[in-house]
Amino acid sequence: MRARFGNEDKWLYHRTRKYLRQLGGIVVKPSRRLSALLTVSVSLLALSGAAYLGTATVRQWSTPTSAYAAPLSDQLNQVISGATVPNLVARANPAVVEITDTAPAPSATGTGTTSAQYLGSGFIIKSSGYIVTNDHVINQAKDIQVKLVGTPLPVPAKVVGTDYNLDLAILKVSVPRSLPTLSLGSYQQIRVGQYAIAIGNPEALSHSVTMGIISAENRPIQAGNSAGTQVRQYYNMLQTDAAINPGNSGGPLLNLAGQVVGVNTAVSTQGQDLGFAIPVSTLRHAIPYLEAGKTVPEPYLGVAITPTTSQQAKKLGMSVVMGAYVDAVQAKSPASLAGIKVGEVITKFNGTTIYQENDLLNAVQATEPGQAVAITVWNKAGSHVLHATMRQMPPQFSITG
Repeated sequence: MRARFGNEDKWLYHRTRKYLRQLGGIVVKPSRRLSALLTVSVSLLALSGAAYLGTATVRQWSTPTSAYAAPLSDQLNQVISGATVPNLVARANPAVVEITDTAPAPSATGTGTTSAQYLGSGFIIKSSGYIVTNDHVINQAKDIQVKLVGTPLPVPAKVVGTDYNLDLAILKVSVPRSLPTLSLGSYQQIRVGQYAIAIGNPEALSHSVTMGIISAENRPIQAGNSAGTQVRQYYNMLQTDAAINPGNSGGPLLNLAGQVVGVNTAVSTQGQDLGFAIPVSTLRHAIPYLEAGKTVPEPYLGVAITPTTSQQAKKLGMSVVMGAYVDAVQAKSPASLAGIKVGEVITKFNGTTIYQENDLLNAVQATEPGQAVAITVWNKAGSHVLHATMRQMPPQFSITG
């Protein structure tokens, strides 16, 4: 959440009855019309669409770049004492930064735009001054300033790389000293129920610390403005009850070893203790590309899918209820060019049998843009194989269909 001084912008997150998940160009739709069950209000700049089935955020990368790998500390399994969290915070705090920037904002009259100052958080991953934050913290910013612990005045920062769909960015500051850093934890070692500590700058309250647990994994959420005309899709988010508020966005979510397990991004204002963080698996994948100013590979297929029902299977002459039912196909997408049509059922993708929609999500996320794949679909004429070439997820992709 990006806090705007003086007048917080309100944005809404919606969780559908079964959830809308978009992965590498695949949207998983509920079998009936979407019904918002979870509303999360946050402060963001203008958010515009996510892609059909955009997968990079969902992927569980198990081979992180060695430069960012950190061994699992015995502290993860320790019994918490009165000094555990204070000691952790004392070590981690110097690597957490406050980010302010100036960016366009709607005018008070509702006609045109003006400039406003925004606040967010970040954390240092390299002693040479590389900082992780959310894309929405610095999106459209004209001037970015970073306040470092031990430096009396804010220092200017430049954007090294950013990804709208992943909502991640890397900044760089130049100071004549080596900066403290945070190491990245392992996604495979995250367990629901483990302690989680958030550090950031909510409502300009610098270096606030909150503590809770990892409440759940793999949460898909949507972010959009109150008019419902713009949407940012997130996948595979960590849910936490550690307090997160506007201004916390971009700050670290830590385990008891002081390792980053997530990037704090959103919070529900309709429920209690519902915060969301981008998982460290996504961050590990994105960092090398963002540091090099390159596009992060995000595979895109271009279909909206729902669970196959017994009625649909019977209508198509399927003897077994399985596969992902194609509810919509994005024009000029890999799926469209391959000949996939609405009303068909995808039963195999790139050698993986698709028993349910999650199987397709996982299979798509395992590919790369440019990769050729074989897709088995079932329609009234029976089963047949099509061929598609995966593409890069379009930025700020609008949802249709």
